[in-house]
Amino acid sequence: MSLFRPRNKENAIEKKKRRLFKTPIALHFYSAFTAIILFFFISINLGYNRIYNSYIESECSGRIDNAIKSVTTYSEAYRATLDASDFESPTAFRNEYFNLIISSTNVSTDASMALFYEADGSEDNEYVLLWPNPDSYSYEHSEKTSEIMDKIKKKGGYNFSSQSYVNKTSNILKKIIENKGIQTQKVKHILVNDKTYYYKFVKLTYDANDENIKDNYYLLFYIDASNYYSLGDKLNSAMFNTMIITIIIAGVLSIIISFPIISSSRRLSKFANRISKGDFAPYKGIIVSRELNELSETMNQMANKLEESDKEQKTFFQNASHELRTPLMSIQGYAEGMKYDIFDKDEAVDIIISETSRLSNMVENLLTISKMDLSASNSYQVKKTIVDVYELLGVTIDKVRGGFIHENKELINDIKIKSNVHIYANENDIFRMLENVFSNCLRYAKKNVWFNCYTENDKVIFEISDDGPGISDEVMSHLFDRFAKGSDGKHGIGLALVKAIATEHGGKVTAGNKEEGGAIFRIKLPTVTANEQLSHQNKTKEV
Repeated sequence: MSLFRPRNKENAIEKKKRRLFKTPIALHFYSAFTAIILFFFISINLGYNRIYNSYIESECSGRIDNAIKSVTTYSEAYRATLDASDFESPTAFRNEYFNLIISSTNVSTDASMALFYEADGSEDNEYVLLWPNPDSYSYEHSEKTSEIMDKIKKKGGYNFSSQSYVNKTSNILKKIIENKGIQTQKVKHILVNDKTYYYKFVKLTYDANDENIKDNYYLLFYIDASNYYSLGDKLNSAMFNTMIITIIIAGVLSIIISFPIISSSRRLSKFANRISKGDFAPYKGIIVSRELNELSETMNQMANKLEESDKEQKTFFQNASHELRTPLMSIQGYAEGMKYDIFDKDEAVDIIISETSRLSNMVENLLTISKMDLSASNSYQVKKTIVDVYELLGVTIDKVRGGFIHENKELINDIKIKSNVHIYANENDIFRMLENVFSNCLRYAKKNVWFNCYTENDKVIFEISDDGPGISDEVMSHLFDRFAKGSDGKHGIGLALVKAIATEHGGKVTAGNKEEGGAIFRIKLPTVTANEQLSHQNKTKEV
């Protein structure tokens, strides 16, 4: 014997499901709210940063272009007042021209400016900062330029001798030349000491005949954009704080919104648990949610049907046990009478055989109606084939004729269909359906039972009637119910089985009374065409 048992996979899966974390409804709401909030703020932040960065670049570019325009206009205006012939040499003229440019640094406060030149013959992009750097730029000013410089200083102009300003400008220029090189096409930006600067170079050109003067002088215009980005960071921080506060509020709202749903769900869960224990009393509580209210109504309907089904099932078993007990007691009584020689053996054997046949037929009916119930609930599939109605009628009439002969009654047939009429059905079930109707009519007929069969609107109609007393109004209301009590005081499921089989095969059964007296039953079943027959045959082969 093995010491180890194989693990039950189904039990393992169930245990795993129980161990899994079940997400609360409030957390579902909170997750949805949080996802929406994050998407909203992230989208806004991305759009805002993109627009804000574009705005900073546009603003800085505009300010630099304005500074270039202002300096150019100012210097060109003063240059027009200069006459090259008044200077000793082109170098002196150049010095005066550069002095005019430097004196224009306070004309526009849009951007800072630096003057530098590349060292002659340099291979490593060496440069010399001329302005702001008075130590490197020691040219003497003309009288006119000196007057301009004095006016600028009196008005509170730049402190050009500030060493910190010189160092900052020198560092910026050095970083730009190392990383980007000198480009004069458009405004660019660079990061220096964790600060962003936008800049643009302008190359200086002038008319001079001095071969010692090279056209390698440049102006650098730059703006410190740190204040712009600092404002952007503060706005981003404020937006982030707002998002956190909103998420916290969303958590509180999630609990408030989900509470009615949670409360209703718990009450419905208790209601379902009560139903599972056999308590089918309807739920009468108030449900706030429309969907859960519909669920409660559906569960009430389910409980009502389950209660009816439970009552029907109990009644069914009680009646079935009563109906089965009657022939069994009769068989037992006559068997014991034979044992003690109380009854004539031939008479007792006939009664035992009759009761056994009755019992067997009742059991078959119970099994068949149970099969119909399972099929109606999609738990079982009745096997069906293409059945020739004409051949089925011939077999049915032959089988029931013996009962009529035994009861000394007559079966009158009127078959009006041809041999090419077919139905898609279970042949045994159809025979049992017709047999039960024949049995019912035979029981109440005085002398004759009529059997007509014909087609009408793609349906085959079986019509069975008798010349008996007919069906009373009291019996008619529950004629096709299970174990319905007949006019003779007996219970049965024969006609209930007839209705179940007809319904299973897509048909219906009706009952009534003839004008001349006697009961009449009509059973309608749909016929199948040649194409439908082929389709059904192919499905049967696939199965």
